[in-house]
Amino acid sequence: MIASLVPGSLPRAGGSLLPEIVSSELPNGLQILAAADASAPVVSIQYWCATGSIHEGRWLGAGLSHLLEHLLFKGTPSRGNSGMAREIQDLGGHLNAYTSFDRTVYYADLPAENWKAALAILTDAVQHSLIPAEEFEPEKEVIRREFAMGDDNPDSVLMKLAFRTVFTTHPYRFPVIGHIDLFNRLTRDDVVSYYRERYAPQNLTLVVCGAVDAQAVADEAARLWKEEPRRFLPDVTLPPEPAQQSPRAVRRPFPTEVTRLALLHPIPGFHHPDIPALQLLAVILGGGRSSLLHQLLVEKEGLAEEVDAFAYAPGQAGLFGVDARCQPQNGDKVAARLREELQRFAEKGPSQAELDRAQRLCLTQQIQQLKSMSGKASAIGGGWRVARDPRLSQTFLDRLQAVTVADVAAAARRYLDPRTESLVELVPQEKEAPAAAGAPAAAAEPPLPQKLAAATPRSLYLPQDRLPLFTLRAALPGGLLSQPEGKSGLCRLASQLLLKGTKRRSAEEIAREVESLGGSLSADSGNNSASLHLELLSQDWETGLELFLDVLTEARCDAKELEIERRKHLAAIALEQDQPMALARDLVRGALYPGHPYAHGILGAAAEVAALTQKDVADYVASAFRRPEWVLGVAGPVPPEKWMESISRRAAFSGGTPPVLPPLPAFPGKGPIRVFKETPKEQAVLQIVFPTVPAAHPDQIPLSLIAEALSDLGTRLFVRIREQLGLAYFVSATRFLGAAGGYFCFYAGTDPKKKELVEAAMLEEIAKLAEGGLTAPEIERARAKLLSEEQIDSQNPGGVVAASALDELLGLGYDEAPRRRARLRALTAEEINAACRKYFGTQEFVVATVSPA
Repeated sequence: MIASLVPGSLPRAGGSLLPEIVSSELPNGLQILAAADASAPVVSIQYWCATGSIHEGRWLGAGLSHLLEHLLFKGTPSRGNSGMAREIQDLGGHLNAYTSFDRTVYYADLPAENWKAALAILTDAVQHSLIPAEEFEPEKEVIRREFAMGDDNPDSVLMKLAFRTVFTTHPYRFPVIGHIDLFNRLTRDDVVSYYRERYAPQNLTLVVCGAVDAQAVADEAARLWKEEPRRFLPDVTLPPEPAQQSPRAVRRPFPTEVTRLALLHPIPGFHHPDIPALQLLAVILGGGRSSLLHQLLVEKEGLAEEVDAFAYAPGQAGLFGVDARCQPQNGDKVAARLREELQRFAEKGPSQAELDRAQRLCLTQQIQQLKSMSGKASAIGGGWRVARDPRLSQTFLDRLQAVTVADVAAAARRYLDPRTESLVELVPQEKEAPAAAGAPAAAAEPPLPQKLAAATPRSLYLPQDRLPLFTLRAALPGGLLSQPEGKSGLCRLASQLLLKGTKRRSAEEIAREVESLGGSLSADSGNNSASLHLELLSQDWETGLELFLDVLTEARCDAKELEIERRKHLAAIALEQDQPMALARDLVRGALYPGHPYAHGILGAAAEVAALTQKDVADYVASAFRRPEWVLGVAGPVPPEKWMESISRRAAFSGGTPPVLPPLPAFPGKGPIRVFKETPKEQAVLQIVFPTVPAAHPDQIPLSLIAEALSDLGTRLFVRIREQLGLAYFVSATRFLGAAGGYFCFYAGTDPKKKELVEAAMLEEIAKLAEGGLTAPEIERARAKLLSEEQIDSQNPGGVVAASALDELLGLGYDEAPRRRARLRALTAEEINAACRKYFGTQEFVVATVSPA
């Protein structure tokens, strides 16, 4: 299909992917990295503290860094609890933080014209957090709910088990969140002492990237920090991990429907010269659908539903792993086959084509990270944290591209040693076997694609040359309402079959070809549509376009591939049984929409998916996806005159009639409906749901603002139920948008013993909302956030054309986004609060609870 590419033919990282970075250091040791980038009117402001869970000293294993992250924004002498989050939201921003093994990062993304005010807020928190005594125990209770969530998440449990098995001495053996028994013993004095010691200026780095003047950022930071002196900062000595001498194995029972396992090997830290080869080894073995292990175990042998590989080497020690998910009866076979293939690979090494594919994938993934200001700032901060090189993401790409076939083969032989293997398994409880051992840019409207006149099919184009990427997005008719009765999940299954072979290419050839180009090809389905998406380097656009059109127009529903995808589809349905939020959603759907296509989610019901035939899928692809209504979105530096003729010639579908949309059933009853499902989990999830109108209804605009006003830090739900009452770990709101109708959902996660209290508190807040509506500050905060989200999203041209293509497909018009923004700006308080009264001032709602008995 394509010629093999040698590493030297790939674009070099060079100095062009990141903007110019101005580096300075204040007298107190604070490092400032500022990058002016006027490509979008957005800025990301990040404070990086060189402290994480491995630096906790005598509190090691207690999760002290993570607890401090939660408490840092609880107030300063000049700002009260939740004040900082609200101030950032008032600026149109999004505030968040995370803790890892070796860092804690606090960041805000917002319109660039507000950078100075946001920098002052973040700096105030980092410098002057009070860690109020009255907030300490309530926040610890919040984190206890986070412990419960992690204990309910099998992937999280597997990774904790992996690190604890491989690392016996190094602090990586402790989870970032800590151990609950040690966490419970932490006092406020512990946190305050740790904060005052570790958050010294010389242990902090300020990273700013966006439409700002870099020198102005440095000057403002110097002003904000001029009163803060350098402080004593003891070194934290990290013990080296002893060399592993023999295999290890741990098997743990878990309340899940599938088996998860990982084969692990210790590797050196980031600075070791073998790390680039190990990174590429992971991509070759388990990165993508055309990777060696995915093709063998998932596609050809059908032993697993998912296989991945990773090389994790953040500091002085690391971990190479291959993890898989499979049916319980296949666990031992999967582990054995992984061992066989790893040893076979260690003996023979990779082909040049496999290495070329991996190098190009790494390059494309790095470019994709740099679409947003937040991604660029993270790359700059991460490079500085690891190697004192803000351009490390680019220099590491150069190291990757210099790796040879011999380098990867040598790394495989050196590190995939059976004597250093650790096998960790998470198995269903009922299947358990015996355990084994610049100046701010002026605010601008987000870009709008052009609609190409008289194009068939309807086509949108967004020119962009900031990054060398070419994006194709097909918005296809489909969704829940397009599925015949009794055939739920059909749209999703059919969308996945698009990638599983054409008249000229096998599924493996499609995967190998797109990944050898360093691209990503995906298909998906939603509530109201389906989609096909391709993104790759713009230099390869012609090859990519031919492949895209082949998949779109010539996909064949092969019986063997159908069974492979059906198996994975059924496994995904089973996997949702591990997710309390998904279980609650299914309870809601069944109660609101009995006998209607909306009664099931996108994946559908297992029995109905199991009964789908090859003819069902083939007919659906022909009748739903290949319809003249489909819409194409293109973004990149390649003008339409180069690609439009090929698309019109090959994909101007004709014929067929749109499906008849079945009406929604009336609400089943005169008052609230309560539904319950018992699960063996550590947490309870509640959803309180009110029916609403179709996705295209004008009321969805005020409803979107109401949802935004209730779904972030500092909102009335969050403050009342989590902060003041300490009843829930998370509490928020969301919407289901369907062409025939939808619903508005309030949800929370809590201690099972508190679920009745949480329900009562949520209903009380909903009643207040119906009666009094939102306040003027709440409305303005939510309005600013929604508008800023569009600015932030506009950094990704592929996302912009995807959204416009979907709007065009659903009859809203490709230019719905600017109309929606204008409507958001014009919404009055009375219109918004009228929607509160209309939709929440009723007794026709559903309360769904998923909880242990």
